[in-house]
Parts: sequence; structure tokens; C-alpha cells
Amino acid sequence: MKDILRVPMFALMLFCLAVIFCVTLYILVARYPKFGVTLEKIFVVIFFLTFTGITAMPFPKLHPSVLYNFNTTPPTIIGQIAIYSAMILMLFPRLTKTIHKTVYLVIKWISGDPFLGLFLLMVTLSGLWSQTPEITLRAVCALWQITLVSIYVGKQYSWSEIYGLLRWLSCILALWGVVKTNPAADGCWRGVVGHKNPFSFQMANTASLWILYAFKEKKYRYFSLFITLIALVGLQKGCSGASRILTVVLISLWSYLALLKKLPVKWAFVCFILFLVTSIGISILVLNNLEAIVVDGLQKDMTLTGRTDFWPLIIDRINQNNPLFGYGMAGFWQPWRGLDNPAYGIVVVKTGFVPPHSHNGFIDLFCELGWVGLLLFILSFFNNIFRGIKYLVQESFPESALPLYLLTFMLMTNLTETGLFGIGTSWCWYVVLSVKLSLDTTDKDHKK
Repeated sequence: MKDILRVPMFALMLFCLAVIFCVTLYILVARYPKFGVTLEKIFVVIFFLTFTGITAMPFPKLHPSVLYNFNTTPPTIIGQIAIYSAMILMLFPRLTKTIHKTVYLVIKWISGDPFLGLFLLMVTLSGLWSQTPEITLRAVCALWQITLVSIYVGKQYSWSEIYGLLRWLSCILALWGVVKTNPAADGCWRGVVGHKNPFSFQMANTASLWILYAFKEKKYRYFSLFITLIALVGLQKGCSGASRILTVVLISLWSYLALLKKLPVKWAFVCFILFLVTSIGISILVLNNLEAIVVDGLQKDMTLTGRTDFWPLIIDRINQNNPLFGYGMAGFWQPWRGLDNPAYGIVVVKTGFVPPHSHNGFIDLFCELGWVGLLLFILSFFNNIFRGIKYLVQESFPESALPLYLLTFMLMTNLTETGLFGIGTSWCWYVVLSVKLSLDTTDKDHKK
């Protein structure tokens, strides 16, 4: 295929067809607003699917991380910029109507979540203290790319539409994962995301979202139960004990939040925190101490113990060198630098394992932005929990429970895997819920 693209006439013909295609869609969007809405949703689905880490082409080429990956070639970067620019161009007639009052909405968002605003300011400036400022600057640009899209989704879509988007994204991943199982050497399914743990987390998410929908919409109950069953099969084949615990936690969460909705805001906040603490405690107890259950019942090796071998090494490395502000975005895990790699020498002595990342979203955030960045994010996280509780009490269930559901999913999955901050779905959904809560709770208070 690459050889064909190098032929000038063929490349020119392909370019002309692409231009005709884009112009045609531009005209359709301008003339038919409903078509513009549909096309926008298709692009949003493609965008969010890209962040899940799908390994099937062309998603790896579309992932914004190629903008700062050390081995990325200039044609790949140019191609990605061209594709996303074409998407914006095709939607331009619709965007001119939907992005009005953007500055006012951003001010409302930051006023509702000031800690996240300071966090983003720190991220943007992190190239000033990075050892590789060019890499960090490109990573910041990639982060702002997905942040702007997430801000738009949070501003433009209702919680009901976001709930539908979540369901169908998870449905696509589940069905695709069953068709393309991509088993590892140990037989565990990895699906289209390339690793069994993220795959299993997505199956847990799918099962908990669709089982709720089965009870909510009787008309689609059998289809919802079918998707739930597919997800549970994928969960079993993914061989992840943590994901099985996560499934129980997430399904239980729906019933628990329905009870919290009847409580005053302060008591509901306390009870939700207790739920999180209890869930984390049970997860750690099962995964780290009850070896018979973990190995025999959950069919999982003691990976949490392996993580605790190198977590202290990472924390000590940051505390010794850059404890306050870290190494800047994408500035710590840089194996291509050899001896100059900030993470050089972090290795598990027992096994010789060299971790490619912290296997913990909060520790990875600490590596890049230090104690200050971690504190700002935690304050933002608790602020959004409180605002999510207020929204749960005020609005209709289950859509009103989505912010707390997403926060719980992010917290639980980032205890043993990374992805809390950076180019991934966790960050996208975190920005979406932060923006949505700022706009919704502010409007609600004004009405009162």
C-alpha cells in the first residue's frame, strides 16, 4: 500500500477523491442540520474509540500520542493533522452554531472546578522544567487536542446522550473483542486493546452499563442482556481477578446510588466515600492477601505484589529529584534515552522486570507533575464527587448517577493500571463530567 501511495498519479487521484468527499459532506451538513448531528456523533464515537488503545488499523495512526512518540515519523504526524482538520472542516457549518458563548462556558466550568483549571495550567507550563521540553510541549498539545473535544462533548450533550455514547462504545468493544479475541501466550483474551487488563476492565464496564439498561428499558431488555452476557464471557476469558471484583463493585454501585439519592447531600457524600474506601479495601485484601482465592478462585497471579515491589522505587526517585513539580508531561518514562532516562534503574530485583509505567494512574501522575499536580487533581476529584452527589440528589436516576459511576470506574481501574491522566479515555471522561457538572449544577442553582 505504501508503494502505491508513492506513485504521484495515484496519490493525486486519491487526494482529489478525498477533497470531493469532504466537500460533499460539508454541503450536506450545511443544508441538513440533522445530518450534521449524526455525522458529529459518528466522529465523536471514532474519537473516543481511538483513546481506548485499539491496536487495529487505522486507530494507532489516529491516536494523538503519535504527536509526541519518539519514533513517530513526520508523514504520520502530517497525516493525522490532515484527517482531524478534515473532520473539523466537514462539521464547520454545525460548529459555527454550537460553539457560541464558548468563553462564557469555559469560565463557568473553571469557576465550578478551579482545581482542575490550575491543574491544566500546570500541565501547560510543565515544559519549563522538563528535561525534554520538546517532547513535553508536543504531549501538551496532544492533551489539549482531546481536552477541547471533551469540553465540547460535555457542553453539547445531555447526560442521557452521554449514557448512550458510553453504552455503544462499550458494546462495540465487547462485540469486537469477542470476534477478535487476540489471545496471549497464556490463553487470556486481549481483544482489540492489546492487553488483557484494559480489555477486562472494558468488559466490566460493558456488563455494568448494559445490565442497568436492561432494567431501565424493557423494550430492549433481551438485547441488553445479550450484550451483558457477551461482556461476562469476555470478562471470564480475560483472566483478570481485579476486573471481576470491579464488575461486582460497579453493579452494586447502581443500587447503592439509588439509596443515596434519598439522603441529604452531606450524608450521601459521606456514605459514598465510605463505599469507595470499602471497595478499595476489599479489592486490596482479595488481590494481595487471600492468595488461595486469588490464584485458585480468580485465576490471577499476584501482580499487585509485583507492583508493590517497584512502586516505592518510583516514589523515591521522584522525591529525590523533582518532588514538587515532577518531570513534566511525558517526561519520566523515556527508555530511548538510555542512561539519561529518568526511570533508568527502576527494576524488580526478584524477577528482573523493568516496568514501562507505574501500573498506577496516580503514581504516574505524580511522576509527571509531582506532589503539587497530584494534590490539585485529588482536590478536583473530591470536588467532583461532592458536585456529583448534589446532582444525583437533584436529578432523575440513572442518568444523574453517571458522574459518580465514572469517578468510581476511574478510581478502581487506576489502582493497578495507568491511564488516569494523559491521552486516554479516563482523562476524556473526567473532563466531560467536570464540564457537565459545572454547567448543570450552576444552571440548577440559578433556577433556585
